[in-house]
Amino acid sequence: MGAWTLGLLIVLGGTGMSIVGMLAVRRWTNLNSMESHHEVAGYLLSIIGTLCAVLLGLVVVDVQSKYQQAQVMAEGEANAVMDLYHLAKSLPKEQMVPIKKSLLDYVTTVVEREWDGKPVNANAEGSVVPLRQLWDILSTYEPVSNRQQACYSVMLTDLQQLGDSRRFRVVTTRGGVSPILWAVLIVGCISTVLFTYFFGVKNVKTQILMTALVSVCLSLNVLLVALFSNPYRGDLRISPDGFLYDIQTMSHLAAKGL
Repeated sequence: MGAWTLGLLIVLGGTGMSIVGMLAVRRWTNLNSMESHHEVAGYLLSIIGTLCAVLLGLVVVDVQSKYQQAQVMAEGEANAVMDLYHLAKSLPKEQMVPIKKSLLDYVTTVVEREWDGKPVNANAEGSVVPLRQLWDILSTYEPVSNRQQACYSVMLTDLQQLGDSRRFRVVTTRGGVSPILWAVLIVGCISTVLFTYFFGVKNVKTQILMTALVSVCLSLNVLLVALFSNPYRGDLRISPDGFLYDIQTMSHLAAKGL
């Protein structure tokens, strides 16, 4: 489901149901009796509204921080690939050629098979295959010069970063906002809107506008949580620009024999 479709569904749907509920309460309840609730309902609404606002704010900040963290990890994963590609030139040809091939296979697999959250067996297929080939090559190699020793040490660090970043991406792709947390958010928003029904305004258009504004504000926050809940899915998913740059650079260098 696209971001615009999801936004219309959540915002317009939630606002529409809120207005329908408000009109139904006005029809079945005497306006004078509703006005008698104002003093007590006002205090309770401020309490419930504050609690709901705090909860929504914390969840929105949390999903956005995870989204930003996923961006940083994706850039680190792409950077590690390119660093390994360049450092492989310091090794003998017997190790350099398969390392470069495995790195190209890695980024190609990430972009074509894994980036959009497509299901793969994380332990048997996908980018884990070339990653294990890299580990096999480097773990069995014995540097023979000081230059190779220095480059080899950096390569092991980059390879560790590559593996950690990939593990983070695979786990995050499978995750999202907990169903329990979703239930708490929805119940909190519905309770806040329901409490506005205890207030009666003589001008029905004014009350419709106030109810709509409350519902729109709550719906927009819920929409943010839905859009940023998984940074690797949906229209707002992180772009694999770093990996695409790696593929272009590797192809360019390979064409020049570098």
